[in-house]
Amino acid sequence: MSEEPSPPAPAIFEAATDAEATARAVAAAAPSAPERVETGAVDPAIRAPVAALLSSLADNKYMLGRRYAEWCTGAPMLESAVAAAAMAQDELGHARSFYPLLRGFGADGQMEERGWQARPTSAMACLDAAFGDWKDFIAANVVVDTALTTLLAAATESSYEPLRQRARKIVQEEGPHWVHGSGWLRRLAGSTEMIVALERVWDDAFTWFGRSDDGVLSALVEHGVVALLPDDLRAQLQNRLQPVLEKAGLAEGLAEPLLHRELPWSRWDASVRRLQTGA
Repeated sequence: MSEEPSPPAPAIFEAATDAEATARAVAAAAPSAPERVETGAVDPAIRAPVAALLSSLADNKYMLGRRYAEWCTGAPMLESAVAAAAMAQDELGHARSFYPLLRGFGADGQMEERGWQARPTSAMACLDAAFGDWKDFIAANVVVDTALTTLLAAATESSYEPLRQRARKIVQEEGPHWVHGSGWLRRLAGSTEMIVALERVWDDAFTWFGRSDDGVLSALVEHGVVALLPDDLRAQLQNRLQPVLEKAGLAEGLAEPLLHRELPWSRWDASVRRLQTGA
């Protein structure tokens, strides 16, 4: 059995001037025992729905953060590269706040294990592969990121305290993401490729809330864990997106194909909360 490596000497991070930042760097380089997290009391009747929601939120936040991070050196402007890095850090941090909660529902501690980056996730299908270009980045920034925030905004008064605490903090942190995405959407509005990029993420984001009678969300609404049912969440998301599409001059071309399109429920897999790929 191989021995665990010794923690790196603090001198490795001596360039850091902030003692707290230095401590975080040392801890991140050589994590010790898995973090213990207070999961809060959960009614046994909704343990499975709460776990399903937390797992989906964690995986989607994680994969979105990875996709953002891939553009930290590929953005068209230096300012956007900085924004991509900041948003990636936010999303990965959000994921890191959700994953430990799952240990309270019987999940293992994969986030503390070597090779965790390669484990499968149940994130939206549009996050399975790297973004093809910057327009794909912006489409995910505007639509996917906002879908996740829409659900979390409906959990800021959650009866499940760990979710309530995280939702309030995350919703605050997501403000700059919306400003970045909507600003770039207006800049790219004249491009037909931007419309195509929006189409590639639209169905994944709008179906992610589940069918009208989704068992997970219905149970969570009944017990006060979230405040809105799937159709209400979809309406909230559409109401958030439509004004920015109109301001970008895209509404005329998108109103029929996107804002009022029929969602592909035949490909919806409720067990993993995502659309299956293929016909």
